[in-house]
Amino acid sequence: MRVAIVGAGITGLSLAYELLKRDHTVTVFEGATHVGGELATVEVGGESVERFYHHLFTHDHDMVALASDLQVDDRVEWMEPEMGYYTNRRVYPFTSPIDLLRFDALSLSGRARLALGTMLLQRTRDFRVFEDRTAAEVLPQYVGQEAFEVVFASLLRAKFADHWESISMAWMWARLMARARTRTRDKRRERLGYFRGSFRVIPDALAASVVSHGADLRLRTRVEAITLGDSDSPVLWADGSAFEADAVVATVGLPIIRRLIPRAHHGFATSLATTAYVGACVVLLHIREQLSRFYWTSIGDRDLPFAGLIEHTNFVDCERYGGARLLYISNYLPAGHEFFQLSDDRLVERFINPIARVFPRFERQHIVEAWVSRDPVAQPVIAAGYQRRKPSYSSPIRGFYICNTSQIYPEDRGTNHNVRIARECADQLEADASSLIIGCQSA
Repeated sequence: MRVAIVGAGITGLSLAYELLKRDHTVTVFEGATHVGGELATVEVGGESVERFYHHLFTHDHDMVALASDLQVDDRVEWMEPEMGYYTNRRVYPFTSPIDLLRFDALSLSGRARLALGTMLLQRTRDFRVFEDRTAAEVLPQYVGQEAFEVVFASLLRAKFADHWESISMAWMWARLMARARTRTRDKRRERLGYFRGSFRVIPDALAASVVSHGADLRLRTRVEAITLGDSDSPVLWADGSAFEADAVVATVGLPIIRRLIPRAHHGFATSLATTAYVGACVVLLHIREQLSRFYWTSIGDRDLPFAGLIEHTNFVDCERYGGARLLYISNYLPAGHEFFQLSDDRLVERFINPIARVFPRFERQHIVEAWVSRDPVAQPVIAAGYQRRKPSYSSPIRGFYICNTSQIYPEDRGTNHNVRIARECADQLEADASSLIIGCQSA
């Protein structure tokens, strides 16, 4: 079977890898000059580092297994970084159960309710009981209104912007479970992983593997449209030329897919629009000094213009980057937000004083270099009832398939789940192969 894949990010490359193992013919189209998508990197001190922050959880078995298959599992390193939470003009340690007991942004009863409610949620084994209820409705019943307002409402706003009140409790349950499962045996720390040489080692190894096994990887080739051929099978158009295949798989975001699919399938395009998205705006700063001891500082104050400050070199030793200190500024925002239009320099300037509010030792002259990355379709909004809106891999268009982050559910998006959905989509294509090839030949 001939399969055309739109996108050479982690999902597209993983899909190509799986299909080649099943002896299918694969062509991958990528508009950028490089593979990897959000795993793209910059060089600091001779070492690659991601433009968008990444880490592994101990239960990311699909990614770890893929790394083993690609013979790069020896590059995985496991660390136990500290976490922080900023609220009421103060950064609180937020790593261990003891830190929770000392978290005086909540009353003593609020802390007790938070601990008990979180424990009860983690004992729930079936997320389906939460699928049609919002986190904003359920969480106060477990952790109390005080803890919900101080901690969870801020985290929901940070991740989903104006959509925060609609988010499914199933998604929040999965996020709590992921954090619980990655803790050390004594529960004092989270154990997180990272690839020596950055996460880029995975797409690089995937690209080398798929090309060596016969895939046609076309970089700098932007897909412009998908039309219908004589047999009503999809025809992919890239750089003004038509490409025929038995199946086309789009691994890009749903808003992009809506622009690509044939006008004759307006109803299908409209159905995809029921899933809203928020964009990611991430700034990576090379700075001269360490700001804190925390890897990840979540921001609980709504008047600050970012959701998190992630000091990467409190996770990975700064000596890896020639002594450079690295700080990510994280934001999830509506695609129309001004941060997607501001110049890089002006955006960085917006963050100078707010960073200093969180970490007073920070000064403008500490910045050596800055990289700004924006993705307007980074995060699907996982609203209550999402299980009924989640796209299937196959579509009403014969031979056209979707495989992207909108199908990661109920878990939060992450590279491990991209690998999983790629394998599942490959299974679907394999099951459909005989009908797709027969249909194409008979046409």
